[in-house]
Amino acid sequence: MPIIKPIKPSATERSVMKPLTPIDIKGQTRDVQEEWRNWILCHTNDHVVRVSVMSRDFHWHAHADSDETFLAFEGGTYVDLEDRTIALEPGQLLTIPRGVRHRTRPMRGRAVTLTFEHYGTEVTGG
Repeated sequence: MPIIKPIKPSATERSVMKPLTPIDIKGQTRDVQEEWRNWILCHTNDHVVRVSVMSRDFHWHAHADSDETFLAFEGGTYVDLEDRTIALEPGQLLTIPRGVRHRTRPMRGRAVTLTFEHYGTEVTGG
């Protein structure tokens, strides 16, 4: 089982949206064609808000040092746990405690999901 550990963010990740600047999530995700794309939208204290656009399953993993919160934004997202699957419709929120093995996958072909996690958490899968 992959364990996701914090890493130092790249210069690209540090140059995300500035405070007091509206972020057009629909506009940023509308034309994404990749099967999986994930990037930081903004920083909030010691956390980041990421957006992912996916049309395929993400791999099984766990975060050793941080909880992770998902907000389904478009299309709906399944969050698979070892013992069950939780369906998140757009507008629904779910927190995965640190150390819990999970994966996400689109509910209906394409999903846009916001993720709230500790700054520096490594994200792989692209």
